[in-house]
Amino acid sequence: MRNSFLIFFFTLGIFTLVSAQPEINTQLDWGQELSEPAGTFLSEIITSNETGIYALREKSKQQGFDGPSKIYLEHYTPQMKLRKSVKLNMKYNKKRVEFENIIPFGGKLYLFTSFNNEAKKINYLFAQEVSYRRLTPSKKLVKVAENPTKNKAREGYFDFSISKDSSKLLIYNQNPERRKTQETFSIYVYDQDMTPLWEKEVTLPYPDQNVNIESFEIDNDGNVYLLNTVFDKGAKEIKRGRANYRYSILAYSASGEKIVEYPIELKNHFITDLTFKIANDGHLVFAGFYSQKGTASARGTYFFRLDPITKDVYANNTKEFDFDLLTADLSDRKRARAERAEQSGEVNKQAELKSFSLDRLILRNDGGAVLVGEQYYVNVVNSFDNFTGNRFGGGGNRYDYYYNYNDLIVANIRPDGEIEWATRIPKSQETRNDGGYFSSYAMSIVRDKLYFIFNDDTRNYDQTDDRLYGFSGSTRRTLISLAQINRDGSLEMTPLINNQQDNLLFRPKVSRQTGKREMILFGERGKKFKLATLQFLD
Repeated sequence: MRNSFLIFFFTLGIFTLVSAQPEINTQLDWGQELSEPAGTFLSEIITSNETGIYALREKSKQQGFDGPSKIYLEHYTPQMKLRKSVKLNMKYNKKRVEFENIIPFGGKLYLFTSFNNEAKKINYLFAQEVSYRRLTPSKKLVKVAENPTKNKAREGYFDFSISKDSSKLLIYNQNPERRKTQETFSIYVYDQDMTPLWEKEVTLPYPDQNVNIESFEIDNDGNVYLLNTVFDKGAKEIKRGRANYRYSILAYSASGEKIVEYPIELKNHFITDLTFKIANDGHLVFAGFYSQKGTASARGTYFFRLDPITKDVYANNTKEFDFDLLTADLSDRKRARAERAEQSGEVNKQAELKSFSLDRLILRNDGGAVLVGEQYYVNVVNSFDNFTGNRFGGGGNRYDYYYNYNDLIVANIRPDGEIEWATRIPKSQETRNDGGYFSSYAMSIVRDKLYFIFNDDTRNYDQTDDRLYGFSGSTRRTLISLAQINRDGSLEMTPLINNQQDNLLFRPKVSRQTGKREMILFGERGKKFKLATLQFLD
């Protein structure tokens, strides 16, 4: 469940300055320490109300088993005490159903499960209302979607989106991939009483392997928009040094009877990342990164608005990042080389941000937007290990996966597409073989400020040199950093709490904003965990 918050910024400038450790006015209250059932983990904070928060717990996947083996719904009081934990029944007519999602919608809580009927070769999606008080689902299952499937391993998937006013639910059904056939999927639209409004099966004029559906949104009137990437020749991003893909929007209105495609182009640049949101006026707001060199780096931002009725594209603008921001993590030697490339116009040697992914697009209440991107990549190291191999010994190859979640880029864009400011938040996180379990960040929007919270190294606040020390996945020298971006783009950073004091690690991907000035943090260590309430008091 996503909270919708609007934000407004005013002044102009480019900022990357971090002030000395300020006093950011917050109050952090940890709840009681609890023990996790063996093999389980808290996977999501679903929603919150005046009675507390509702969270999802899963039992770890077992080898050869598709999906979590057990699902728990938990309710915590406002004081972060566990009131109730209920294991959900994942059987229907004595047959197991697979967990898909739990979604708050229309003032109710719904459990979505699927069942693959291998005899009929159909994968069904069911919805059940869940009691907020008892935490148990209704015995009545309602079929809300279905898709054809060849077998258990190729059954497609379901995804969900809720309109901005929470009155419409979109269920997107991706059919199983079939090579050398056209891409097919289904759309189901429901109102807040889970009454079906319309559905449509769609066949795109592209081979399945040549198109990716990147994201989708539903507006307050039940119109559906899908952003897709179309590969011109095969599924490679680059061919012969040029981008081999293009973006387009597919719009489905009039209960799916009217279909319009809007191509998206940016002359002389690669669009390396793109996303969109539906504004209050029903227009589509697009923003992303572009490059002059290829598809794996970013030179600046790309922004425009689209009126889906008139098809007019307006406020179309590109803006390069400031040179200081582009070179913030470069050595003096590489920075000097990039500066010479700027002066000589050598595009291939100019600085660009590498491996940045666009995480969030936040709509401002004046028609502008805020972009948040994070540098993310995975390094795979292959080595010979004497202890890896068969039962007769002899060793074998070992593969280690290093997950890197580094700096954040926050760009504030005016309604006309011009960048007011762009700020880089220094962050370094590298962990091994854990999927980045304790990495990345959590974010809150409080009036005209943005807050970012992440695991950091204590030496970044104690050192006298300019080196950025990184979080490595242990409590040793680890603290939680709080970064505050003010409305003028200036950045302030301060330690929020030293993780070593409670011997726990903060999990940003689970933590979330639950109120206008409130955020729920989650920390764990081994089988112990705690929830905390973070209040922003300014």
